[in-house]
Amino acid sequence: MGLFDKLTDKIFKETQKAVDGILKPTNKPAQSTSAGAIQTPVQTAAPVQTATVSTDAERIYDEDGHYEFNDTFNRDTAYFRDIIQRNFTDCVIEEGVSISRFDANAHPKCTPVTFLLTKGTKTVAFFVMKLNQTNGMPYVGAKRVLRAAGIPSTHCISNYKNEEAYVVNRIRAIL
Repeated sequence: MGLFDKLTDKIFKETQKAVDGILKPTNKPAQSTSAGAIQTPVQTAAPVQTATVSTDAERIYDEDGHYEFNDTFNRDTAYFRDIIQRNFTDCVIEEGVSISRFDANAHPKCTPVTFLLTKGTKTVAFFVMKLNQTNGMPYVGAKRVLRAAGIPSTHCISNYKNEEAYVVNRIRAIL
């Protein structure tokens, strides 16, 4: 066994003793020496601090100021359909449009366009996505096909608040 192996083995054993002392404290009897009784201190685990989280449904931050996901809002497609129909009356609105309409060779698993809005000669795609689905091949592949066809697109995550003004502004920014 080399010097490095001996050193790492010794460090591992000392660390294991410390962890065992924290997890399973032992109450050893007092050790006696010629000077008198000395008690062995028992190590106790530090108290665990839990993050205080706001219960505000709009945003939740942990104590470090990082945003935490709040699954309070679970918007369905009907919510977005209502917003689009009220605010884009001058557009032709199609729902559930297949990506193969823009590229016959598109992968069959590409995410279909939730809403396709056409105003005059300008066409935009709007996706309603679930959380953690915006980085996968189906969505990324659909975006590539739309980009190649010259159609701008945007999306909203259905688990977030998505107030009406926010959704309308996202669509108008690309329309």
